[in-house]
Amino acid sequence: MAGRAFNIAARVVFFLGGVVSLVVAALYAMMRGSDLPRQSEWVIFTVVLGVVGAVNVLAAIFPAAWTARVCRVQDKSFLFARPLRMFGVFAVVSYLLTIGLFFTPHEWNLSGSLWTYLLCPVYIVRETFDPPPMGIFLILGVIEAAVYGAVGSVAGFGLAARKEADESLRG
Repeated sequence: MAGRAFNIAARVVFFLGGVVSLVVAALYAMMRGSDLPRQSEWVIFTVVLGVVGAVNVLAAIFPAAWTARVCRVQDKSFLFARPLRMFGVFAVVSYLLTIGLFFTPHEWNLSGSLWTYLLCPVYIVRETFDPPPMGIFLILGVIEAAVYGAVGSVAGFGLAARKEADESLRG
């Protein structure tokens, strides 16, 4: 029963992270509108966030047997263990990074920097309004954690597939 509860919780986490990533990808597409085709970095952000979101949503709604077949995982009992761990690690690091960017001096002028958007995709919201500190701590930081958590879970699925491929080559 504990394994079933773990899988359900993992699916909920993957679904929420995927949906948040898709919403942020749509936000990038809407913020740049007609300029999007001319600015390649915006297209890359939109596409990567969309793919990450789609992979997470599909991993959440597809049956475990299908996900195991795609990842080439033999033991389905630990199918979501590594991706969920990676989700958590990426989410915590991203949240702390978002809070750290809030406390950077204004002289650094991070607004509009490509590196800022690479580290914190949700930082684009600060282009339209400057949220209060509690808004950053409770809303933007959590959204950022969900986006990077989704990236972490995709990396976790990739590592799980890579591990199984390496073991099948050895064995």
